[in-house]
Amino acid sequence: MWQILKRNPLAALIAVLLHLVILLFLVVGVDWREKPKQPASAVQVVQAQVIDETKVREQVKRLQEDEKRQAEEKRAAREKEERRLAELKRQQAEEKQRLAKLEQQRQEETRKREEARTQRLEEEKRRQQAEQQRKQAEQKQKAEAAKRKAEQQARQEAEAKRVAEEKRRQAEEAKRKAAEAKRKAEAEKKRQAEIARKKAEAEKKRQAEEARRQAEAAQKAREAELLAAMEAEHNARELDRYRIQISQKVIRNWLRPAGISDGLKCTLRVRLAPGGAVLAVSVTRSSGNGAFDRSAEAAVLKADPLPVPSGALFEQFRDINFEFDPNKK
Repeated sequence: MWQILKRNPLAALIAVLLHLVILLFLVVGVDWREKPKQPASAVQVVQAQVIDETKVREQVKRLQEDEKRQAEEKRAAREKEERRLAELKRQQAEEKQRLAKLEQQRQEETRKREEARTQRLEEEKRRQQAEQQRKQAEQKQKAEAAKRKAEQQARQEAEAKRVAEEKRRQAEEAKRKAAEAKRKAEAEKKRQAEIARKKAEAEKKRQAEEARRQAEAAQKAREAELLAAMEAEHNARELDRYRIQISQKVIRNWLRPAGISDGLKCTLRVRLAPGGAVLAVSVTRSSGNGAFDRSAEAAVLKADPLPVPSGALFEQFRDINFEFDPNKK
Protein backbone atom coordinates (compact mmCIF):
# COMPACT_ATOMS: atom_id res chain seq x y z
CA MET A 1 0.00 0.00 0.00
CA TRP A 2 2.79 2.49 0.92
CA GLN A 3 4.65 1.66 -2.30
CA ILE A 4 1.48 2.45 -4.31
CA LEU A 5 1.07 5.77 -2.44
CA LYS A 6 4.76 6.64 -3.11
CA ARG A 7 4.39 5.95 -6.82
CA ASN A 8 1.05 7.90 -7.15
CA PRO A 9 1.06 10.73 -4.53
CA LEU A 10 -1.30 12.89 -6.61
CA ALA A 11 -3.93 10.17 -6.91
CA ALA A 12 -3.71 9.51 -3.16
CA LEU A 13 -4.19 13.20 -2.36
CA ILE A 14 -7.26 13.41 -4.63
CA ALA A 15 -8.76 10.32 -2.95
CA VAL A 16 -8.24 11.85 0.51
CA LEU A 17 -9.88 15.10 -0.56
CA LEU A 18 -12.89 13.25 -2.01
CA HIS A 19 -13.28 11.32 1.25
CA LEU A 20 -13.17 14.60 3.16
CA VAL A 21 -15.96 16.00 0.95
CA ILE A 22 -18.11 12.91 1.58
CA LEU A 23 -17.51 13.17 5.33
CA LEU A 24 -18.46 16.83 5.15
CA PHE A 25 -21.82 15.98 3.58
CA LEU A 26 -22.41 13.28 6.17
CA VAL A 27 -21.66 15.66 9.01
CA VAL A 28 -23.92 18.31 7.63
CA GLY A 29 -26.65 15.63 7.36
CA VAL A 30 -28.15 16.36 4.00
CA ASP A 31 -31.33 14.39 3.37
CA TRP A 32 -31.72 13.99 -0.38
CA ARG A 33 -35.29 12.66 -0.03
CA GLU A 34 -36.67 15.81 1.61
CA LYS A 35 -36.85 19.23 0.12
CA PRO A 36 -34.56 21.68 1.90
CA LYS A 37 -36.22 24.14 4.25
CA GLN A 38 -35.36 27.77 4.37
CA PRO A 39 -34.32 28.57 7.94
CA ALA A 40 -32.95 31.96 8.73
CA SER A 41 -29.36 30.64 9.01
CA ALA A 42 -29.58 28.37 5.98
CA VAL A 43 -28.07 30.94 3.67
CA GLN A 44 -24.86 31.07 5.65
CA VAL A 45 -24.54 27.28 5.81
CA VAL A 46 -25.06 26.86 2.07
CA GLN A 47 -22.53 29.61 1.43
CA ALA A 48 -19.96 27.84 3.61
CA GLN A 49 -20.49 24.58 1.75
CA VAL A 50 -20.05 26.24 -1.66
CA ILE A 51 -16.79 27.86 -0.59
CA ASP A 52 -15.39 24.54 0.65
CA GLU A 53 -16.36 22.65 -2.49
CA THR A 54 -14.89 25.37 -4.68
CA LYS A 55 -11.58 25.16 -2.84
CA VAL A 56 -11.61 21.39 -3.18
CA ARG A 57 -12.25 21.60 -6.93
CA GLU A 58 -9.56 24.22 -7.33
CA GLN A 59 -7.10 22.10 -5.37
CA VAL A 60 -8.00 19.04 -7.47
CA LYS A 61 -7.62 21.08 -10.66
CA ARG A 62 -4.24 22.39 -9.57
CA LEU A 63 -3.06 18.89 -8.76
CA GLN A 64 -4.28 17.61 -12.13
CA GLU A 65 -2.48 20.47 -13.91
CA ASP A 66 0.73 19.76 -11.98
CA GLU A 67 0.52 16.08 -12.90
CA LYS A 68 -0.11 16.96 -16.56
CA ARG A 69 2.80 19.41 -16.58
CA GLN A 70 5.17 16.83 -15.01
CA ALA A 71 4.10 14.22 -17.60
CA GLU A 72 4.70 16.73 -20.41
CA GLU A 73 8.18 17.57 -19.03
CA LYS A 74 9.06 13.86 -18.82
CA ARG A 75 7.85 13.30 -22.38
CA ALA A 76 9.90 16.26 -23.68
CA ALA A 77 13.03 15.02 -21.86
CA ARG A 78 12.53 11.53 -23.26
CA GLU A 79 12.11 12.85 -26.81
CA LYS A 80 15.24 14.99 -26.44
CA GLU A 81 17.28 11.97 -25.27
CA GLU A 82 15.95 9.89 -28.16
CA ARG A 83 16.99 12.58 -30.66
CA ARG A 84 20.47 12.78 -29.13
CA LEU A 85 20.93 8.99 -29.33
CA ALA A 86 19.73 8.95 -32.94
CA GLU A 87 22.21 11.70 -33.86
CA LEU A 88 25.02 9.79 -32.14
CA LYS A 89 24.16 6.63 -34.09
CA ARG A 90 24.11 8.60 -37.33
CA GLN A 91 27.55 10.07 -36.64
CA GLN A 92 28.94 6.62 -35.83
CA ALA A 93 27.51 5.21 -39.08
CA GLU A 94 29.02 8.07 -41.10
CA GLU A 95 32.43 7.52 -39.45
CA LYS A 96 32.27 3.81 -40.26
CA GLN A 97 31.45 4.56 -43.91
CA ARG A 98 34.31 7.07 -44.11
CA LEU A 99 36.83 4.55 -42.71
CA ALA A 100 35.60 1.88 -45.13
CA LYS A 101 36.01 4.30 -48.05
CA LEU A 102 39.58 5.16 -46.98
CA GLU A 103 40.43 1.45 -46.71
CA GLN A 104 39.04 0.85 -50.20
CA GLN A 105 41.11 3.75 -51.58
CA ARG A 106 44.24 2.35 -49.92
CA GLN A 107 43.66 -1.09 -51.45
CA GLU A 108 43.05 0.49 -54.88
CA GLU A 109 46.31 2.47 -54.64
CA THR A 110 48.22 -0.68 -53.61
CA ARG A 111 46.76 -2.56 -56.57
CA LYS A 112 47.74 0.21 -58.98
CA ARG A 113 51.31 0.28 -57.61
CA GLU A 114 51.61 -3.49 -58.04
CA GLU A 115 50.31 -3.25 -61.62
CA ALA A 116 52.78 -0.44 -62.41
CA ARG A 117 55.66 -2.42 -60.90
CA THR A 118 54.73 -5.51 -62.92
CA GLN A 119 54.52 -3.44 -66.09
CA ARG A 120 57.97 -1.89 -65.42
CA LEU A 121 59.49 -5.33 -64.88
CA GLU A 122 57.98 -6.61 -68.12
CA GLU A 123 59.24 -3.56 -70.06
CA GLU A 124 62.73 -4.02 -68.57
CA LYS A 125 62.71 -7.67 -69.58
CA ARG A 126 61.63 -6.81 -73.16
CA ARG A 127 64.33 -4.14 -73.33
CA GLN A 128 67.03 -6.59 -72.19
CA GLN A 129 65.87 -9.15 -74.73
CA ALA A 130 65.97 -6.54 -77.52
CA GLU A 131 69.46 -5.44 -76.41
CA GLN A 132 70.68 -9.02 -76.43
CA GLN A 133 69.24 -9.60 -79.93
CA ARG A 134 70.90 -6.40 -81.16
CA LYS A 135 74.27 -7.47 -79.78
CA GLN A 136 73.95 -10.89 -81.37
CA ALA A 137 73.10 -9.25 -84.72
CA GLU A 138 76.14 -6.96 -84.42
CA GLN A 139 78.42 -9.91 -83.64
CA LYS A 140 77.03 -11.79 -86.63
CA GLN A 141 77.62 -8.79 -88.92
CA LYS A 142 81.17 -8.41 -87.64
CA ALA A 143 81.86 -12.11 -88.23
CA GLU A 144 80.51 -11.93 -91.79
CA ALA A 145 82.53 -8.78 -92.49
CA ALA A 146 85.67 -10.46 -91.20
CA LYS A 147 84.95 -13.48 -93.34
CA ARG A 148 84.44 -11.35 -96.49
CA LYS A 149 87.60 -9.45 -95.72
CA ALA A 150 89.55 -12.66 -95.33
CA GLU A 151 88.17 -14.05 -98.57
CA GLN A 152 89.04 -10.85 -100.43
CA GLN A 153 92.50 -10.84 -98.96
CA ALA A 154 92.99 -14.46 -99.94
CA ARG A 155 91.97 -13.69 -103.50
CA GLN A 156 94.33 -10.75 -103.64
CA GLU A 157 97.18 -12.82 -102.29
CA ALA A 158 96.45 -15.61 -104.76
CA GLU A 159 96.46 -13.13 -107.64
CA ALA A 160 99.67 -11.57 -106.46
CA LYS A 161 101.13 -15.04 -105.99
CA ARG A 162 100.16 -16.01 -109.54
CA VAL A 163 101.57 -12.79 -111.07
CA ALA A 164 104.78 -12.77 -109.01
CA GLU A 165 105.35 -16.54 -108.91
CA GLU A 166 108.98 -16.15 -109.87
CA LYS A 167 109.68 -13.26 -107.57
CA ARG A 168 107.90 -15.03 -104.72
CA ARG A 169 110.17 -18.02 -105.03
CA GLN A 170 113.15 -15.76 -104.70
CA ALA A 171 111.75 -13.80 -101.82
CA GLU A 172 109.91 -16.74 -100.23
CA GLU A 173 111.76 -16.60 -96.98
CA ALA A 174 111.42 -12.84 -96.63
CA LYS A 175 107.73 -12.97 -97.54
CA ARG A 176 107.10 -15.81 -95.12
CA LYS A 177 108.62 -13.77 -92.29
CA ALA A 178 106.64 -10.70 -93.34
CA ALA A 179 103.44 -12.77 -93.47
CA GLU A 180 104.19 -14.23 -90.05
CA ALA A 181 104.74 -10.75 -88.61
CA LYS A 182 101.60 -9.51 -90.30
CA ARG A 183 99.60 -12.44 -88.96
CA LYS A 184 100.85 -11.83 -85.45
CA ALA A 185 100.07 -8.11 -85.73
CA GLU A 186 96.58 -8.84 -86.98
CA ALA A 187 96.03 -11.42 -84.27
CA GLU A 188 97.20 -8.94 -81.66
CA LYS A 189 94.98 -6.26 -83.15
CA LYS A 190 91.99 -8.59 -83.08
CA ARG A 191 92.79 -9.64 -79.55
CA GLN A 192 93.03 -6.01 -78.39
CA ALA A 193 89.79 -5.20 -80.20
CA GLU A 194 88.05 -8.16 -78.56
CA ILE A 195 89.35 -7.11 -75.15
CA ALA A 196 88.09 -3.55 -75.69
CA ARG A 197 84.72 -4.84 -76.92
CA LYS A 198 84.24 -7.12 -73.91
CA LYS A 199 85.34 -4.36 -71.54
CA ALA A 200 82.85 -1.92 -73.12
CA GLU A 201 80.07 -4.49 -72.91
CA ALA A 202 80.90 -5.23 -69.28
CA GLU A 203 80.93 -1.52 -68.43
CA LYS A 204 77.63 -0.98 -70.21
CA LYS A 205 76.09 -3.94 -68.41
CA ARG A 206 77.43 -2.69 -65.08
CA GLN A 207 75.95 0.77 -65.67
CA ALA A 208 72.58 -0.73 -66.60
CA GLU A 209 72.60 -2.91 -63.49
CA GLU A 210 73.55 0.06 -61.31
CA ALA A 211 70.74 2.14 -62.82
CA ARG A 212 68.27 -0.71 -62.18
CA ARG A 213 69.39 -1.04 -58.54
CA GLN A 214 69.07 2.72 -58.00
CA ALA A 215 65.58 2.72 -59.54
CA GLU A 216 64.52 -0.19 -57.32
CA ALA A 217 65.97 1.51 -54.24
CA ALA A 218 64.14 4.75 -55.08
CA GLN A 219 60.88 2.84 -55.61
CA LYS A 220 61.26 1.03 -52.29
CA ALA A 221 61.98 4.32 -50.53
CA ARG A 222 58.86 5.91 -52.05
CA GLU A 223 56.75 2.90 -51.07
CA ALA A 224 58.13 2.95 -47.51
CA GLU A 225 57.44 6.70 -47.23
CA LEU A 226 53.88 6.22 -48.49
CA LEU A 227 53.24 3.35 -46.06
CA ALA A 228 54.61 5.43 -43.18
CA ALA A 229 52.36 8.36 -44.12
CA MET A 230 49.31 6.07 -44.37
CA GLU A 231 50.09 4.48 -41.00
CA ALA A 232 50.53 7.91 -39.37
CA GLU A 233 47.21 9.08 -40.82
CA HIS A 234 45.48 5.90 -39.63
CA ASN A 235 46.93 6.29 -36.11
CA ALA A 236 45.78 9.95 -35.98
CA ARG A 237 42.24 8.96 -36.96
CA GLU A 238 42.24 6.20 -34.32
CA LEU A 239 43.44 8.62 -31.61
CA ASP A 240 40.74 11.17 -32.49
CA ARG A 241 38.07 8.45 -32.56
CA TYR A 242 38.98 7.13 -29.09
CA ARG A 243 39.19 10.66 -27.63
CA ILE A 244 35.68 11.38 -28.94
CA GLN A 245 34.39 8.08 -27.48
CA ILE A 246 35.97 8.87 -24.09
CA SER A 247 34.44 12.37 -24.01
CA GLN A 248 31.00 11.05 -25.05
CA LYS A 249 31.00 8.27 -22.45
CA VAL A 250 32.00 10.68 -19.66
CA ILE A 251 29.25 13.13 -20.70
CA ARG A 252 26.68 10.30 -20.72
CA ASN A 253 27.62 9.44 -17.12
CA TRP A 254 27.56 13.09 -15.93
CA LEU A 255 24.88 14.20 -13.49
CA ARG A 256 24.20 17.95 -13.53
CA PRO A 257 24.45 19.44 -10.02
CA ALA A 258 21.55 21.60 -8.89
CA GLY A 259 21.85 25.29 -9.73
CA ILE A 260 24.61 24.83 -12.35
CA SER A 261 24.31 27.20 -15.32
CA ASP A 262 25.10 26.28 -18.94
CA GLY A 263 28.40 27.12 -20.60
CA LEU A 264 30.73 25.72 -17.90
CA LYS A 265 33.64 23.52 -18.88
CA CYS A 266 36.93 22.33 -17.37
CA THR A 267 40.07 20.38 -18.34
CA LEU A 268 40.61 16.95 -16.78
CA ARG A 269 43.76 14.85 -16.47
CA VAL A 270 43.08 11.09 -16.40
CA ARG A 271 45.59 8.28 -15.83
CA LEU A 272 44.51 4.95 -17.34
CA ALA A 273 45.59 1.32 -17.14
CA PRO A 274 45.53 -1.11 -20.11
CA GLY A 275 41.93 -1.92 -20.88
CA GLY A 276 40.70 1.59 -19.94
CA ALA A 277 40.57 1.27 -16.12
CA VAL A 278 40.71 4.72 -14.47
CA LEU A 279 43.66 5.00 -12.06
CA ALA A 280 43.30 8.69 -11.16
CA VAL A 281 41.45 11.81 -12.28
CA SER A 282 42.09 15.48 -11.44
CA VAL A 283 41.13 18.95 -12.67
CA THR A 284 44.02 20.79 -14.39
CA ARG A 285 41.97 23.85 -15.40
CA SER A 286 38.93 24.67 -13.29
CA SER A 287 35.61 25.95 -14.58
CA GLY A 288 35.42 28.33 -11.65
CA ASN A 289 32.61 26.29 -10.09
CA GLY A 290 33.69 23.67 -7.55
CA ALA A 291 30.46 21.66 -7.77
CA PHE A 292 30.79 21.46 -11.57
CA ASP A 293 34.45 20.34 -11.31
CA ARG A 294 33.58 17.63 -8.78
CA SER A 295 30.69 16.41 -10.93
CA ALA A 296 33.09 16.12 -13.92
CA GLU A 297 35.54 14.01 -11.89
CA ALA A 298 32.66 11.84 -10.67
CA ALA A 299 31.49 11.33 -14.28
CA VAL A 300 34.95 10.01 -15.25
CA LEU A 301 34.97 7.55 -12.35
CA LYS A 302 31.41 6.47 -13.14
CA ALA A 303 32.35 5.89 -16.83
CA ASP A 304 35.16 3.47 -15.82
CA PRO A 305 36.39 1.64 -17.85
CA LEU A 306 36.95 4.12 -20.67
CA PRO A 307 37.34 3.04 -24.32
CA VAL A 308 41.07 2.88 -25.25
CA PRO A 309 43.02 1.26 -28.12
CA SER A 310 45.26 -1.75 -27.64
CA GLY A 311 48.87 -2.27 -28.65
CA ALA A 312 51.33 0.58 -29.20
CA LEU A 313 48.59 3.25 -29.51
CA PHE A 314 47.58 2.73 -25.88
CA GLU A 315 50.85 4.37 -24.71
CA GLN A 316 49.37 7.73 -25.77
CA PHE A 317 46.34 7.14 -23.49
CA ARG A 318 48.17 6.28 -20.24
CA ASP A 319 48.04 9.94 -19.18
CA ILE A 320 45.58 12.11 -21.15
CA ASN A 321 44.15 15.61 -20.85
CA PHE A 322 40.80 16.46 -22.38
CA GLU A 323 38.24 19.24 -22.11
CA PHE A 324 35.00 18.30 -20.34
CA ASP A 325 32.22 20.31 -21.98
CA PRO A 326 28.72 18.80 -21.47
CA ASN A 327 27.24 21.45 -23.77
CA LYS A 328 29.21 20.10 -26.74
CA LYS A 329 27.21 17.47 -28.64
